[in-house]
Amino acid sequence: MLGALAASLATFSLLYGVFGIRRRLGISDRELVRVSTMSPLEYRSYQEHRRSVYERWLRPLVMLWGHRLRLRPMRVDRLFLIQAGVDPERFDGLELRALKVGSSLLAGAALFVVGLGAPSSLVLLPLAAWSGYVAPTWFLAARRRARQDQIRRELPDLVGVLRSFITAGVPMERALHLISSQSAESHLEPNLLAGEIKVALGRYGLGATIEQALDELTQRVGVDEATLFIGALMQGKRLGTGMEQLLRDQELLVRMGQRNRATAEASRVNTKLMGVLAAVYLPEFVVLIMIPLFWGIIRRAFG
Repeated sequence: MLGALAASLATFSLLYGVFGIRRRLGISDRELVRVSTMSPLEYRSYQEHRRSVYERWLRPLVMLWGHRLRLRPMRVDRLFLIQAGVDPERFDGLELRALKVGSSLLAGAALFVVGLGAPSSLVLLPLAAWSGYVAPTWFLAARRRARQDQIRRELPDLVGVLRSFITAGVPMERALHLISSQSAESHLEPNLLAGEIKVALGRYGLGATIEQALDELTQRVGVDEATLFIGALMQGKRLGTGMEQLLRDQELLVRMGQRNRATAEASRVNTKLMGVLAAVYLPEFVVLIMIPLFWGIIRRAFG
């Protein structure tokens, strides 16, 4: 048990070094103006400074190891990586394969070191190696779910603010720009949905239609509620229906969905609490009551 825990901690440390460092989704307008005045040498230094520790030191070693071992690249879904917050242009199938092999060896080595003091834990060596191999995929999937949950929490407020701007007579494109700029810069924790809207507006500024840009946004986030909202918004824009009433209805829908998810989470707490109570009290019940009871019955029956 101790060996498996040590292997899990070692694998988590590696994965946290790869994906766990929070970075801003983009740069602010003020920083963008400063970057535009840099020389090529200053810009390269600026890019180097923004890179994480993994990108500076560990990634070259991982890629070198993958090429030396001639590992076969994994087939990775680009949308899956984007929805997990990973740039698919900087993270490919070969790097993922090398990370999986490396984390498997790291977990196995950690358990082997623990097994030197507790030889019985070496039985778990295949399980530790397998857990280390699948840990990067699990980590990406968990990161994707966490980002999607955060986007679901941010969506009702965004719809409400957008409805206020539309009611005040602000065009939809301008309203989205104001929301994305203010939300991205006013939160200590990055606002994921505001960042994705900013990317979509960038695509719109490069010549794509607003429908195409928002459709790409729904694919990048992978959240059904956002897809339904964007679809209703674009349909209302094409048909020329009242945007204020449409946004009011959509706000009611997303807030109702948020309330239903909160109710479902609260109902799951009771089940988890029952499991905790059973894990705490069941051993004492068995040791203090059931075992003496059956021991007394056996003694009376067989003398």
